[in-house]
Amino acid sequence: MWNGELASVCRRHPDLVAVYEAPDGGLALLLRQTLVPLHEERGRWFNETRRAARAAVASLRAAGVIEDVSVLQWRPLPDVAEVLTGWLCRYLGDPARSAQLADIVGARLADREPATAAPHRAGRPGRAAAGDLSPTLLNWYRDMTPCWLAVEPQVRRRLILRTHEWIVEGVLLPMVRGEQPETADLGPTGRLVWRLVRVVPPGELDVWKAWIRLTVNDLQRALAWPASRRREAWARWLFAIPYSIPVTGRRPRDVATRSAGRHGGAA
Repeated sequence: MWNGELASVCRRHPDLVAVYEAPDGGLALLLRQTLVPLHEERGRWFNETRRAARAAVASLRAAGVIEDVSVLQWRPLPDVAEVLTGWLCRYLGDPARSAQLADIVGARLADREPATAAPHRAGRPGRAAAGDLSPTLLNWYRDMTPCWLAVEPQVRRRLILRTHEWIVEGVLLPMVRGEQPETADLGPTGRLVWRLVRVVPPGELDVWKAWIRLTVNDLQRALAWPASRRREAWARWLFAIPYSIPVTGRRPRDVATRSAGRHGGAA
């Protein structure tokens, strides 16, 4: 069923990360939005995924697709994992984002396994987790560097990299030393929040404070995992958390520009 025309159709939709085909011909769309939205952002998340899905499906239908089309963001995580590992990938528009979403699925499903599945190692808290961090983590991060450096706008890129610095200093290095991560840094007046606030230009804090809050909340949830589950996929997920959170506001100069445009048009 798949052909070059359908791939061309998919490229017109930037929110479409990948398309998978089932053995019976049905399609599953992987969108750019997160697979595990926070409770407070589910309304916006649903509107964004619905808008992106409708546009992509309409284009595929117009191109002749008659098979069933589903959206992975709306399916249970076990179903998503089955699609990602068992279905044929017919279109891959953003390999980096696809890998991030797959890592998050794997980490979340691993968290649901019985606690007895992971062997317990004697020693200080966090020792088992440090032993499970593979040296390939560094290579993975290096491979992802073009993605981190391509983020726009510049403020978001600096926020992401500053968060990555804290992940290394406040989580990974303490684990290597057999210590617990610096969770106190994630408080409302903690060191991470202070670092991120200092990155934001004057007058733009209202635009970025939601981004900072969502990032800190997701990191708090990740660090609540038991030490025995903090493996390489978990560590990669930490770095993907700030990268996956979009800009949630509009900068004052954008508002001023639009206002000026309206006044100019009226004149």
